Amino acid sequence: MNCSICHRLHSAKKLPFLCAVDARNRLYEPRVENTQALIQNDEVEAKVNAALLSMKDAAGEENPSAKLVRLKSEEAAAADRTSQIIAQADRLRAEIDVAQKEIEARNDAIARKKSDLAAISVGSSARRSRQMDETERSMQRTKYKWNRSADTMAATRAFLCEEAARLYGLRQVKKGSVRRYEIGGVEIAELHAMNSVAPEVISTSLAHIAHILVLASHYLAIRLPADITLPHDDYPRPTIFSLASSYRHGEVAFPGSAQILSGAGDGEHNRYSPRPRPLFIDKPLPTLAKEDPQAYSLFLEGVSLLAYNIAWACCSQGVSFGDKDLYEDICNMGQNLWRLLIGDQLHRRSVEPTFPASLTPTGGSPMKEEEHAEMTNLMIGRWSHGTTHTSLSIAEGTEFIRNFKILTPTKIVDRLKRRLSSEAPMLEWEKIEGDESIMTVRTVGTSAGRSDAGNSTRGTNGWTKLKSRYDK
Repeated sequence: MNCSICHRLHSAKKLPFLCAVDARNRLYEPRVENTQALIQNDEVEAKVNAALLSMKDAAGEENPSAKLVRLKSEEAAAADRTSQIIAQADRLRAEIDVAQKEIEARNDAIARKKSDLAAISVGSSARRSRQMDETERSMQRTKYKWNRSADTMAATRAFLCEEAARLYGLRQVKKGSVRRYEIGGVEIAELHAMNSVAPEVISTSLAHIAHILVLASHYLAIRLPADITLPHDDYPRPTIFSLASSYRHGEVAFPGSAQILSGAGDGEHNRYSPRPRPLFIDKPLPTLAKEDPQAYSLFLEGVSLLAYNIAWACCSQGVSFGDKDLYEDICNMGQNLWRLLIGDQLHRRSVEPTFPASLTPTGGSPMKEEEHAEMTNLMIGRWSHGTTHTSLSIAEGTEFIRNFKILTPTKIVDRLKRRLSSEAPMLEWEKIEGDESIMTVRTVGTSAGRSDAGNSTRGTNGWTKLKSRYDK
C-alpha cells in the first residue's frame, strides 16, 4: 500500500515501515507546541492557586493587600459611574436650556400674534360689513351682466326664429272671421280635415313645418321631445321618431328604402333599429286607410308627434296656444307655429319692452330673484337646453317642463283616428264620376246629366259629392 503522507509506493526492501520518518517529521512540531501549552497552563494554574492561598490566612480573614486591591477597584468603578452620571446631567441641562429658549421664542411669537390680532380686530366689524357689501354688490353686478347677456341672447334667438319664419313664408291670412296659415306658399291643412286634402299638399306643408321647426329648435337651443329627421343623402323625405326611441338610435335607413328591404332578414338589425314615422303620404288619406292600414297608422302617429312637438315648444317658450288638454288646440299646427315664431313676439313687443327697467342696477335696488324668475316666462328664447342660465336641464327647468301637462301623443293620435274615421264615410256618400276635384253640388233631378254638373244648382235630391281623381 502507498504511504499516506508522501504517497510513495510500498517496497519491502526500500520502505519496509511505510515511511516512518515522514510520519515523525509531520507530527514533531504539533507535539512540541502541545507540550508547551500544557506546561504554560500548569504554571498559570499554580500561580492562581498561590495567589488565592496568599489572600486568606488560616482563620479565613482577607489579606490586607488583597483588600486594598479590591477597594481600589471599587473606587475606580464608582468614579467611572460618577463621571457617567455627571455627563448625563450635563446633557440634560443643555437640553433643558434649549427647550427653555424655544418656549421663550414661542411665547414671544404668540405675544406678537396676539398684539397683531388685537390691532387688527379694532374696527373689524366695520371692515367685515364693508367687504360683505362690496362682495354683494359685485355679485349683483355679475348677476345683472349674466341676466343682461341672457336677455340679449334670448332676443337674438327670437329674432332669428321670426326672420327664418318670415323668409320661409309662414304667414297668417285672414278672410273675414276665418284665419288660415300658409308656409312656403302652401296652406297648412288642419289635421282633422286631411281626408279632403290632396296628398301633395299635405306632404309639402308637413315638410315645410318640419324644416322650420327643426331650424327654430336649433336657434332656440331646445331639444324637441320627438326627434325629427330632415331629408338628406339617401333620405328624401322627413320622418319623426316616437318619444321612446328619440335620440336613442344611430343611422336609420329611410322607410321602404332598398337598404331596409335588403336587411329584412337581419333579425339583429330589425330588433334594435327604431322605425321612424313618415311625415308624407303618396295617396289620399281615405285610400291609404283602406289599402295600407299600417302606413295609415304610422302617418297619423307622425303628424300627432309633430303637433305635440309644436305644442311643447310653445310651452317651453311661454307661448299660450289655448287649452293644453284640448285636442283641437293642439292639432291646430298652423296657428301654434305662427304664434310661436311670429305672432307672440308681435304681441309682446306692443305691450312691454324687451328689457324692463327693473333689471337695471343703477338708480334703485337690483331685481330680486323672484322677480327675475317671473321674467323668465316673458320672452321667447329664454328657456333652452344649450345655456346654464334658465336651463331646461336643471332642476328648475325639469319642474318647469313637468308643469306643461300637454295632451300626450297617444291620446292625440287616438282622437285623430276617431275624428278622421267619423268623417271618412261622408266622403263616399253618393260618389259619381265627374270633375277631377272634390265638389259639392245640388242635384237637379233628371236634368243633372248636363256637362256643367260641377256647378252648384238647386235640386230636389239633396247634396251630392263628385268622386275625386284621388279616389280612383
